[in-house]
Amino acid sequence: MPDAEAIATVVVDTVKRALAPVVARLDAIEVTTRDAMTLRERIAVLETRAPVPGPAGPAGKDGSNGADGFGFDDLSVEFDGQRTLALRFERAGVVKTFPLALPFPRYQGTYQEGVAYVIGDVVTAGGAAWHCQRPTTLKPGDSVDAWRLMVRKGRDGRDAIATVHR
Repeated sequence: MPDAEAIATVVVDTVKRALAPVVARLDAIEVTTRDAMTLRERIAVLETRAPVPGPAGPAGKDGSNGADGFGFDDLSVEFDGQRTLALRFERAGVVKTFPLALPFPRYQGTYQEGVAYVIGDVVTAGGAAWHCQRPTTLKPGDSVDAWRLMVRKGRDGRDAIATVHR
């Protein structure tokens, strides 16, 4: 049977080998931390100095400061009567248009087979109202994830005329 001192030596050596990568990583972190502190000090010194302007660049294509950009007077907004707003900028014959499709709910009537529906369309089908979640031509129903049920038809009520004339 080995003696206690031999066992202690083996345990100590095993623990030192197991911890060696951890000790090496801690040493690296300490070096990195010292480097970061030195870098922060150098940046702080640079930030206190007055800026030194560089040499002037060459004149721009349309003059020293370049062409003027579009302004509010050059803007018009167009609506297609459906869902799209178009921001239209025009100046000196140059036109830039930015269409914005707005996915607000828009009733499209009863579902019609073959019609392409887009996000925001609302249709009725099977006694229910459905909201389009992604572009589709499929009919709304339980197995179609492009549609979300909004309102389902309720049960028929009693004859209202009979209760009013009592």
